[in-house]
Amino acid sequence: MSKKAILVALAIVLLGAAATALMFIGGRGKGVGLVYVPDEAVRHREKGEFLLNRRLHTTDRTLKAELLTEAIEEFKKALEAKPDFETVHNLLGHAYMERGQWETALSHLNRALELRADYPAALYNRGRLYAQVSLGKRDKDLLQKAIADYRAALASELSVGFTGDILKALADAQNQADDLGGAIETLKQYLKVAPHAPDAALIERKIRGLMIMQQGSAPPEGEIYKEVVQGNKQDS
Repeated sequence: MSKKAILVALAIVLLGAAATALMFIGGRGKGVGLVYVPDEAVRHREKGEFLLNRRLHTTDRTLKAELLTEAIEEFKKALEAKPDFETVHNLLGHAYMERGQWETALSHLNRALELRADYPAALYNRGRLYAQVSLGKRDKDLLQKAIADYRAALASELSVGFTGDILKALADAQNQADDLGGAIETLKQYLKVAPHAPDAALIERKIRGLMIMQQGSAPPEGEIYKEVVQGNKQDS
C-alpha cells in the first residue's frame, strides 16, 4: 500500500466524523507560505470554528440555528479585518450552505478559490453545493461541475485528511449522473485507500447494489473487499 493510502486509512479510522468534518471545512491549498493575518481576524475565525464545532455536537434545532448565526457573524468580522482571508470565505460558504443560501455560499466559495485555486476544502464544498442544488433542478450540468470539483480536490496532496469523504461524494454524484461504472470504481478506490474504515462493509454493499443495477448480478458478499485488499498487497 502506498504511503498516501496508509495515511488516508489511518485518518478516516482515527479522526471520526466530527474531526473529519472540521478538517474539510478548514483545510487550505498548498503553497500558502508565510502570510500575515491580523490577530483580530484569527480570533474571530477561531471563535466561529468553535461555534461550528459546538453545533456538530447538539441535536437541538433551535440551538443549532443560533450557533450557525453566531458563527456567521464571527466569520464576517474576520473578513472585516482581512477581506482576502480564503479560509474564512470557505467557512462562510460552508455555513451558508447549512442555511440553504446557495447563491451566497457559492459567492464565498468562488472567492476562496480565486484566492487559492488549489484549495481542496473549498473545491469539495463547492462540489457538494453543485450536487445539492442539482437535485432540485435535475441539472446534469451542475452534476458535472460537482464531479469536476471533487476530482480537482482529490488531485491536491492536502486532501489526504478527507480523501474518503471526497471519494464517497464523487461516487454519489456519478450515481446521480447515471455513471454507475464510474461510481463503482470510485467506491472501490475508497476501499483501496481505506480498507479498515468503519464503513467498509457498507461501502461494499453499495458497490454490490450498483453492480446489480448495472448488470443484474454482483459477486458474493465479501468478494469485492477481498479483491481490493489483495490488490493492495500486490501493489505494496
